[in-house]
Amino acid sequence: MSALEARLDTEVCVVGGGPAGAALALRLARLGHAVCLVERQAFPRPHVGESLAPGVWPLLDLLDVAEEVRRAGFLPAREARVRWEDGTGRSVRAREAEPGLLVDRGRFDALLLGAARASGVRVLQPAAAQRPERWEDGWKVPVVLPGGRRLHLTARFLADASGRGTCLGGRKEPVSARTLALHGSWRGERPHGPETRVEAGPDGWYWGAHLPDGTFNAMAFVDPGLLRERGVTRRTLESFYRELLAGTELLGAWSAPRLLGGVLASDATCYQDAVPIERDCIKVGEASFSIDPLSSSGVQKALQTALSGAVAVHTLLVRPDNASAALRFYTEDQRDSVARHAAWAAGYYAEHRTYGERPFWKRRARGAGELAPLEARPLPLEGEALRHRRWRLDREAALVDTPCIVGDLIELRRALSHPRLARPVAWLDGVELAPLMEGLRDGLTMPQLADTWARQVPFRQGVTILGWLYRQGLLTEVDSP
Repeated sequence: MSALEARLDTEVCVVGGGPAGAALALRLARLGHAVCLVERQAFPRPHVGESLAPGVWPLLDLLDVAEEVRRAGFLPAREARVRWEDGTGRSVRAREAEPGLLVDRGRFDALLLGAARASGVRVLQPAAAQRPERWEDGWKVPVVLPGGRRLHLTARFLADASGRGTCLGGRKEPVSARTLALHGSWRGERPHGPETRVEAGPDGWYWGAHLPDGTFNAMAFVDPGLLRERGVTRRTLESFYRELLAGTELLGAWSAPRLLGGVLASDATCYQDAVPIERDCIKVGEASFSIDPLSSSGVQKALQTALSGAVAVHTLLVRPDNASAALRFYTEDQRDSVARHAAWAAGYYAEHRTYGERPFWKRRARGAGELAPLEARPLPLEGEALRHRRWRLDREAALVDTPCIVGDLIELRRALSHPRLARPVAWLDGVELAPLMEGLRDGLTMPQLADTWARQVPFRQGVTILGWLYRQGLLTEVDSP
């Protein structure tokens, strides 16, 4: 081996230092694994601004970085100005106790990667990971360091967090109409309020938000075919982008808005990877799947894949007997997330009344309502009449073996399955359901059921679970003799 070459052995190699890669590496390091992360760019790297939904906070708490994010000076996303269903504008305020954030992704990503480094992750940055190769004991990952130095990295397990370009390759299955995002940064002399702006147009939709550095990021989401129809080239992309924004109110409250730099175009099509996990590798973040930017929850989903992926990888490494459960858990979790988000997005596209018949909107509204939850039924009576009725578990309900997170591992547990449930449910309110279901095979009154469960759960908690079972349509009344 030459002086310009070196060797490094590690247990887990993570390729990509964005939110998914940093979170996965951080979590695995805290679970006791030796982790090396390879990131191509130096941080803070240029990145499109991001609006983080309030649902990101519990994930940041799990990663123990929430307080650091709060102190970083990012802008709170308390309000959005929306022009959607009928073209009229309305303000929507966040209902959550803590609002979302408008972040500088360059700084946000650097913060997460710094937390991973502080947790013991070895970070190679800037360093370019070349095509990984499988070998008998894991993976060989050639890495090019600054100055042309080469590193031969070997790892027992490989995690691909390299985004849409996925270093592991594989087959990407589109789950939405092809979509192109055009984006640019603006400044103006009289900016409008701090709210995020979302607006619908005849051939696309638009998003704009202030960033902590004082710029305003404006994006247009359109069909790639629209550019071909208009004869748009690289030279005319900026004028086309300006034309699109001119038909919106995104920049309307600015005095003399000016575009900073050029206009960028990027693929925003939703997809899922056909094989997101194997016994020696995993794909997280956008290497696993991509969701519609309409939700502003891309980072949130990336962190979720990292956290569920970390448990699956930990199981594969320390409990190989549970490998099948770990593979099934992560694959099903990916498929469920993709399907639910696709149905959610289709529902929003289907809401549009003004442009609903336009091709852009019709393509994206397909599948609306496919996974809409069944309406929960209210309790039929109150008081004594309800107390004396006898109930049993619905005949379509069953207990099935389902991979579940138990502590820091994936295990097969018995879970309650029913056509009315989106997925089998193993725990409710911290209580394992399977042991309680035996008491529901025969008809009992609700007080009798609660008393039967009293040996396993507190009375009030048992009543809460019974109420949930009824509202979900999982209890059937037994006819009185």
